[in-house]
Amino acid sequence: MSEGIVVPTTTSVSQDELRTMLAQRSGLARDVLWFPVHDVPRRFGLSWPLTGEQAEDVLMQLLDRLRRVLPPPLEDEQEGHGGRYVYLSEVTDRYERCDTRPVLERIHAAGITPARMDLLDEEYDPHSEDGWGARPSTAPDLGGKPTWGWWRAVREAGPRPLCRMPDPYVGDREPPVDRALSLHERTGDGSAYRAALLEAVREDPRQIDCWAHLGSDAFARAETDDAALSEALGFYQTAVAVAELSLPLAFSGVLAWSETDNRPFHRALHGLGLTWWRLGDTKKADAVFSNSLWTNPDDNQGIRYLIGPVKKGVGWHPQDG
Repeated sequence: MSEGIVVPTTTSVSQDELRTMLAQRSGLARDVLWFPVHDVPRRFGLSWPLTGEQAEDVLMQLLDRLRRVLPPPLEDEQEGHGGRYVYLSEVTDRYERCDTRPVLERIHAAGITPARMDLLDEEYDPHSEDGWGARPSTAPDLGGKPTWGWWRAVREAGPRPLCRMPDPYVGDREPPVDRALSLHERTGDGSAYRAALLEAVREDPRQIDCWAHLGSDAFARAETDDAALSEALGFYQTAVAVAELSLPLAFSGVLAWSETDNRPFHRALHGLGLTWWRLGDTKKADAVFSNSLWTNPDDNQGIRYLIGPVKKGVGWHPQDG
């Protein structure tokens, strides 16, 4: 159990004490937890104060609810995953971070849901020489040979619309991710770098690239900090979930890497796939890498070298990341 966590040591736990305990275990501010705790008597059929055992049970259920993913943005009649992007909520039923769901709800409540993506005046044609062409290279690279099963699905789908995500750098000032990176480059202070990124997403949670860079930082720290991999998963999930707010229903278009506004989303997908793979969940990693290749068939990130081992259930190795 984490140091500093309050546990019920008495025979009774008040409403205020339970809110403090929930704040410490979830990492959320006490203010945003007022209603969930206030609603405990109605939801659980209990009365204040709670016994220590009741408090622990309620805490576990509240934390579980906070981590439960939001439903996928799909119409009821739509079934299957063929030929479209697979939403995060179809891949997992739990967010790693307790604040991911509140972040998404905050974006909606504030009326600042990211704009829908632009539909460009071009199509992606998998048969064109502008992409891989009819006979893509199979040369070994990155220590392995690429897997091309996904490419057959791309070719069978034929031409698809090219799309562009909304501007991921909200506001007119220098992007906060650039300011944080400049700070890190000047000072080498990892803590200050993380604090700058966290401040940016607290100010505006639509900063997908800040969430993704927080994930990358945590992923790198996992070499020496066992808890950091869980942090990476939470940050990458949040980045992807926020980006998905801009996707239309049953999205089947292409988000080419050549459109710079698409790159933060692709960085987040790549990191999320690597993290799940490193955690040993190859099924989830496969779903995320498949999304990457479906939405960016030109594969500027080399995911075609990773998806084969993942599909076979091969364990992650440092050289793979």
